[in-house]
Amino acid sequence: MKSAWRYKEIIFGVSLGLVMWIVDAAMHVQMSAETDVLAGFAAELFAPGATQLFFRALFLLIASAFGFVLWRANWRERELRALEEAIIAFHRQLDSPAMRIVNHVRMLQSQSHPARDELTQTVLALIGEDARIIDELAQQYIRFSEQVVAGRTREAVETLRAIAAWQTAPRRTPPVA
Repeated sequence: MKSAWRYKEIIFGVSLGLVMWIVDAAMHVQMSAETDVLAGFAAELFAPGATQLFFRALFLLIASAFGFVLWRANWRERELRALEEAIIAFHRQLDSPAMRIVNHVRMLQSQSHPARDELTQTVLALIGEDARIIDELAQQYIRFSEQVVAGRTREAVETLRAIAAWQTAPRRTPPVA
């Protein structure tokens, strides 16, 4: 259902064409002198004459084309919205390692002998790991920025999605995009 929602403008155009088909059939039944309106409507709806069929098909084609044109006009906006969401997610990914670095530094500052403590060595290793993660994310962001500047929006979104998948995976090696 979500994939069909991406084409809502086209679905709207086809639906509009079908409604126009039904309204035209109803108008032809009202103009005729038939006594059985329901049977006449069904016949007019499903078995129209050649001229009515041509014009109704034309209605349907024009409305569908209108929906397609709307869809294409909104496509770039949807792509930019997806890009914006990906950028926000990317910034959220950078926040966690940065906050851990700040917390680890605070822990080191509270130690009386930072160079001799085993806890200090562990914290220093964690700081180094978080700093490496931030550096790798920054390099990926540079690649992402180059893709955006070059107008490769879809590729840029995929780069950010790869970074997001890398961040949620248990492994700690950077993605190669």
